[in-house]
Amino acid sequence: MPPERLTPLDASFLFLERSPMHMHVAALSIFDPSTRPDGQLRFEDVFATTAARIHLAPRFRQKVLMVPGNVGLPVWVDDASFDLDPHIRRAALPEPGGRRELTGYVQRVLSRPLDRSRPLWELYVIEGLEGDRVATLLKVHHAMIDGIAGMRLAQAMWDLQPEPPEVPPAAPWEPEPEPSPNELMRAALEDQLTHPMQALTRAIEQVRRSPTLAALGLGAIAQGVRSVLDMGARPESPLDVQIGPNRRFAITDAPLRCFKDVKNALGGTVNDVVLTVVAGALHRWMKVRKEPTKGRVLRVMVPVSVRTDGDGAVGNRVAPAFVDIPVGAMSPKTRLGRVRESTKNLKESMVAMSADAVIGLGAYAPAGFLAAAARAASRGPWFNLVVSNIPGPQQPMYLAGARLVASYPSMPLGENSALSIACTSFGGVMAFGLTADWDTTPDIDVLALAIEESLLELCKAAGV
Repeated sequence: MPPERLTPLDASFLFLERSPMHMHVAALSIFDPSTRPDGQLRFEDVFATTAARIHLAPRFRQKVLMVPGNVGLPVWVDDASFDLDPHIRRAALPEPGGRRELTGYVQRVLSRPLDRSRPLWELYVIEGLEGDRVATLLKVHHAMIDGIAGMRLAQAMWDLQPEPPEVPPAAPWEPEPEPSPNELMRAALEDQLTHPMQALTRAIEQVRRSPTLAALGLGAIAQGVRSVLDMGARPESPLDVQIGPNRRFAITDAPLRCFKDVKNALGGTVNDVVLTVVAGALHRWMKVRKEPTKGRVLRVMVPVSVRTDGDGAVGNRVAPAFVDIPVGAMSPKTRLGRVRESTKNLKESMVAMSADAVIGLGAYAPAGFLAAAARAASRGPWFNLVVSNIPGPQQPMYLAGARLVASYPSMPLGENSALSIACTSFGGVMAFGLTADWDTTPDIDVLALAIEESLLELCKAAGV
C-alpha cells in the first residue's frame, strides 16, 4: 500500500501515549477446540490461519513513521521487513490454568507498550487453560482501530462454521518503498499548503454520507459543545488518580439474553442496562471499601461510534459522550430509570456528534499543535471511568474450527482515571473486561463479582 497519512483522531492516540499511559486496545478470546475433528487448537493452526488471511487486513503489515519536527501528521507505510514471527507469540499458563492464572498473564501483557518500530499489534496464543480450552490475546494500538473496526477485523479472521472456507491465495506481497525523512518532510509541507481545501472537501463528503450530521446544523453542534463545557469538573471518586504503567485485568460474563430481557421488561436500551449494571456494581464496590455512596454519581465517558457505511474498516470513528450514573443505595428499577434519563438527555443534546465535529477540526492543525492539544485535553478532569459496549454478531464464530466461547475486551485508561470497563457480545454472550491501574485497584476481582451480583439483582427486579 502507498503511504497514507493518519487522521487527526488516529494520530491523537499516538500523541497521547507516554510511559504510564498505554494506548492499545485488546481482546482476550476463549476457544473450545472440541468442535475440531482432532479436538485440539494448536499454535500452528492459529499461525497458519493468520498467515493465510493477513492480506485481508493490510494495515497489519504497515508501521508508523513520524514526520521530522512534527510538521505533519504521521503516515502509515509498508514494513519492508515484515515478519509474522515477532507478532504471533506462544504462551502457556501454570496449573490449574483457571481464570486467575489467565488474567494474571493478560495483565502483564497489557502493562507493556507496543514496539513502534514494527506494525502496532501482537497476537498471543495461550495454552494450558482448564477444560482443554485455548485463548488468544490480540493487542492493537488504538491508532489502528476502534471497537467497531476491531469487530470487522475479527469477522475477517474468524468463520461462521467449524469447517474453514477456502481462502483464495493472496498475490505475492510487494511492499512499497519507505519514504526518506526528506520525502516525509516535503509531503507534509505540501499537505499543509493544500490542507484546508482537502479538509473542506472531506467535511462536505462526510455530510453528504451522513444525513444525521447534515440535519444537525452549526447551531446544534455549538449547543453540544456548550453542553460539554458546562458539565464542569467530574465528581470526586476513588478512581481519580495519576495512573502508573502497570495494569490489572478481570473478566466476567453473562448471557446477552438477560440484558435484552431487562430492557424489554423495564424499557431503555441494552446500553442503558449495561450502564445500570455497572452503576450497581460500583455501589457495591465502594461499600466494600467503606466509601460513602449516598446521593453520589460518577461520570462515565462512553465512546460513541459515528462510523458510517462509507468509512473504512480500520481507523477510528468514535466520539466521546458523558453520562452521570447514580452509585447511591436505591432500587434497581430506580437506578435504571435515572440512567435512562441521563442517556435520554445526552441523545437530545447531541454531545457525541458535536464532539466528533470538534475533533474533526484537528484536520486544520499542524501535528505539533495537535499533539500538545491532545495531551492537554487528556489531563482534564472530565470523567471518572470509561464504559464501552461494543455489539458483535450473534451467530457462533470459529477460529480454525474451534468455537468462540467469549471475547473479553480491554480499553486504555485515562491519564487520571484508573478504570475502564468494556463489554462485547458475541454469539449470545456479553463478556466484560475490566482494565485498571495496578496500585489503585488491588480489589478488581471484587468489582468483577459485583457486576454479576448487580445484573442478578436487576433481573430479579424485572421478573426475568
